[in-house]
Amino acid sequence: MQFFIVPFFIAFALTLWGRNRYRKIYGQEVEFTLPSKITGAELVERILKNYGIEDVSVVKGRGVLEDFYAPEKKRVSLAPHHHDGINFPSLALAAQQAGKAIQHHEGHRPILWRTTAIRWTVYLSIPLLVVAAVTMVVSSKTLFPLILLFWSLIAFWNIATIPTELDAGERVKKQLSEIKAFRNLDERVGVERVMGAASTQYLDGIFTVASWAARLVLPWMKSDSKE
Repeated sequence: MQFFIVPFFIAFALTLWGRNRYRKIYGQEVEFTLPSKITGAELVERILKNYGIEDVSVVKGRGVLEDFYAPEKKRVSLAPHHHDGINFPSLALAAQQAGKAIQHHEGHRPILWRTTAIRWTVYLSIPLLVVAAVTMVVSSKTLFPLILLFWSLIAFWNIATIPTELDAGERVKKQLSEIKAFRNLDERVGVERVMGAASTQYLDGIFTVASWAARLVLPWMKSDSKE
């Protein structure tokens, strides 16, 4: 039993660290904007146009994965408050997804692994939680450890693909420099801090789904910075 619990707690600790890191940096930068007042959607379009990509669409997110690049649809999806937002987090998350579109355009296969890992982490977390609760009720000593191990493996696979997120950030930084998105160093550092933190945005599938469900029931809930 201990063999299954150890990787679970390691994975769980890493997901909590990733989520807290993202929320902290997001909250620190949410009040800052660029003088140009460019929105997240406009920034994606400028980046892609500068790079020469014309077949990727930008839409407002609908569903659990609001800030997401879908390779199969060649579509950048942004949460409504990031799509129309002008603060640093909105621009950072928009730029991060544009970076993934660039990866896909260049044939960088790990982006496909990353998007698959995110989907698995998010969509399988809740079913696994439900099954785990049921097995605890019926006192199944065989199935419960296997569920812990399976969830841990999904989390570790997601963590292992984080370098793909960092690579997307590095690729898009070159485009941000070319389009002269920033007026000074403070603006660049602020946006890039959120981009770096966004690499751990979807480590915790359960919290991501819970936040989405809460927004459906409580539409007045604030954005990520207030979760």
